[in-house]
Amino acid sequence: MAADGPLLQGRWRIGAPLGRGSQGQTFVAVEVARRQEVVVKRVKLGAGWKSFELHERETKVLGQLRHAGIPRLHAAFEEPPGTFNLVMQRMPGSDLRALVGAQRLSEFELKDILVRALEILDYLATRTPPVVHRDIKPSNLIRDRDGTLALVDFGGVADGASANGSTLVGTYGYMAPEQLHGQATPATDLYALGATIVALAGGVEPEDVPRKGLAMDLAKHLPAMSRPLRDALTAMVAPDPDQRPARPRDVLALLAKSREPEPRPAALPPSAALIAPGPRAIARPVFTDIPEPLRAALRLALLGVAAGGWVALTVLAVTVRAFGGIIGLVAGSARRPSVRDASADVAGVFTDGRDGFADLAKRAVARRR
Repeated sequence: MAADGPLLQGRWRIGAPLGRGSQGQTFVAVEVARRQEVVVKRVKLGAGWKSFELHERETKVLGQLRHAGIPRLHAAFEEPPGTFNLVMQRMPGSDLRALVGAQRLSEFELKDILVRALEILDYLATRTPPVVHRDIKPSNLIRDRDGTLALVDFGGVADGASANGSTLVGTYGYMAPEQLHGQATPATDLYALGATIVALAGGVEPEDVPRKGLAMDLAKHLPAMSRPLRDALTAMVAPDPDQRPARPRDVLALLAKSREPEPRPAALPPSAALIAPGPRAIARPVFTDIPEPLRAALRLALLGVAAGGWVALTVLAVTVRAFGGIIGLVAGSARRPSVRDASADVAGVFTDGRDGFADLAKRAVARRR
């Protein structure tokens, strides 16, 4: 990519603009040393205090997130004075905006996009405090050729107390009704994701979908869609947030629970039953009959493995960052940024693994109800 704009921090050369929003303008840029494309979002202080506040929140939240489907924050700085820059990983692929009205996706593809997006939202919803994107729509979902999905543009992100306020963030048609009152929860993102899948499935914007009262009439709009998927989407886009699934994993459970049963074969005569195999019995979960003392011992062993892994990966992450800092000092100022980024990436891998062990520990102590 040809980049002939300003050189920021002596490292990133600004290129073509990607888009402009109320919170700033986004550009493609190139890291000169690595010849690697990144995304730079620029916010000018003159855009207003609210834009600066959202910029600060986006910087803080992105700096804490570590997920393959979320762009990694590389740097945040002010240059020139009064212009605040975020340098982020550029996610491979194209956004889904062009598909609305131009191409109908198969139901398999729609489910794949839905499940991959739910996995990202589940990661956000299980942070402490929960993170709410507040502006999910086709243009903010990037899909690569292999189907990999990424969620971008965290300019309206909210966490904790910031999820409830007077700022109106979102896009008409994809915005949940409660956002009009400045409220947002993980269920708010589920509404926007449901509206996104509806737009991709029907080829029209959500505001043009037939209504039954305040709710989208998906039975009329998408009559050919399978009942389980349509029921899940209907629940996601319920106008009342109390009627929606509360968490992304609740939608996955809803999809699994509402699977349509396979048609049973017609009864076979006794002679045919000797030849044709009958339906296989459904495998039952293992360890269901283990006595509670032994089950408790297994949980304790699993908890020990999870705790040991968490400690080990935490030590490795800290060690890599410290070692990278030492190597950076020895390497000199020219190569220090590259060494620092490389060590941060490796430490990020260990941090992701540590989070996985933390989730394993939670599963170990959770009792099946």
